[in-house]
Amino acid sequence: MNRLLVLGLFAGGMAMAAEPSVAECFKVNALLKMDGDHYWADWKNSCPYTIDSVYIAVEFADHVGKSVGNGLWALHLVGPGLARVIRLSTPETSGVFERIRVRRITTDLEQALRGIHGSSPPVHAAQ
Repeated sequence: MNRLLVLGLFAGGMAMAAEPSVAECFKVNALLKMDGDHYWADWKNSCPYTIDSVYIAVEFADHVGKSVGNGLWALHLVGPGLARVIRLSTPETSGVFERIRVRRITTDLEQALRGIHGSSPPVHAAQ
């Protein structure tokens, strides 16, 4: 009986450790241009747990694929199996874009900001 209990605890611990990362199970199915100022994002949380915060860094490109801007959006308390299609505004820096692609999906805000601003988050000057 004790062996069965120990085996059950060990297997339960292994199952919890094997949970996929957010980058593996949170998926953006489509990003579609609506007009020059907006786009649609179709996403789903396939993770078996609630995500506290997820950040999605995107890149806007022109018709030949040249980058014309970056964007970042966040979702909070995203339950397992939850899926939505949401409308988002484009940043002013996106210029005339034709394509949108996901650059990074992360739960770390600083990592997401590095993805859209280069090597480090922007530093705001003291006033």
